[in-house]
Amino acid sequence: MPRFWLVILGMCLGLSIGIPDGAWAGGKTFAGKRIISEEGIDWTTKEKADAILARIKDARFNVFMPIVWHGRGANWPSQYADWDYWLKAVPKTNFDPLKYLIERAHAMGIEVHPWFNLALREGDFLPQFAPPGTPHLAFDVHMPEFRHLMANLVAEVVAKYDVDGINLDIVRTMGLCSSDFCKADYQRRYGRDLAADTLQFNVTFGRVPTLVDYQESDVTAMVQEISQRIRAIKPNIVISADAIPLLASVDQGQNSIDWENKGLVDVICRMDYYLNIDAKLTDTIRGRLKNPDALTIVISNVSLEERRPEQDYFSRDGKWLADTISLIMDHWPNTGVAVYMSRWLSDDQINKLKQGPFRLPAPLNLRAVSP
Repeated sequence: MPRFWLVILGMCLGLSIGIPDGAWAGGKTFAGKRIISEEGIDWTTKEKADAILARIKDARFNVFMPIVWHGRGANWPSQYADWDYWLKAVPKTNFDPLKYLIERAHAMGIEVHPWFNLALREGDFLPQFAPPGTPHLAFDVHMPEFRHLMANLVAEVVAKYDVDGINLDIVRTMGLCSSDFCKADYQRRYGRDLAADTLQFNVTFGRVPTLVDYQESDVTAMVQEISQRIRAIKPNIVISADAIPLLASVDQGQNSIDWENKGLVDVICRMDYYLNIDAKLTDTIRGRLKNPDALTIVISNVSLEERRPEQDYFSRDGKWLADTISLIMDHWPNTGVAVYMSRWLSDDQINKLKQGPFRLPAPLNLRAVSP
């Protein structure tokens, strides 16, 4: 029986049939994906990994995006960087947290797309890539050695682990650089004075073409190097990038629409964490993409705009989450859905999802070996 009819039959019977990337849109997309991410490190212990996977499985998600690089070290044994210093209590011998997570997730039919915060730097980690004058909380993406390190780290995970995709975040400069390295580099490349152009940039709201190019070209160079390394190892996995297309200021160098149109990434994850989805902006961005369905909306299940400054964060209403996901699935059915993040997945949210947009089980990766 042709695969198309197998998928249709499975949906009619409430079965979980694997949907290959791009089956709906003619290119790699998140079609059929129900994604949930996690920025914490709880998944790095066996007990917490099992509990997290069981909960997102119960909620009928089929993709997990755990943070593996948060600008303070690796969450796997790496030859290129030290362990994340938040993992002091995690055993470092005879246990590989990422390997364990992927094996357990695949046994449950859940894909794993490790998440890298590229330019973010925490504490005094790797100071050689953040000389004085580097934007606050950032590594200097203008330094080729830093971009090589990021490519090496991502490639190491792709080569070493049975990953289904890679998610790239903080894919930007995080501001204008004023270090001695950047001054010399800018002068060499453009024959211009970085300090003077920065002053003009700030006064004219970014109308300095060479400085705009300086920011954008090196962020793109980082994406391109990472993309080429991934494709050389596993050409079929999905590369996604978190971005805010048409909203990111030009000092960030984040031209995500161009990345997708040039094939450097497969999916743009547009972060839309407000209570009301900006459908008009979404359709405008889609109109600029060669593959409109390459745009996936990421929503937040944790309070952001509605939280008062003195309040702790809290899980958003389950009905709101279910209704918002239903809206996305109805308006843009071939793009998948993504939620930030798993630790705020409440019982109310799970129940409303299973009563609403996730009534049917999620399409499973065909590698699944257990229900």
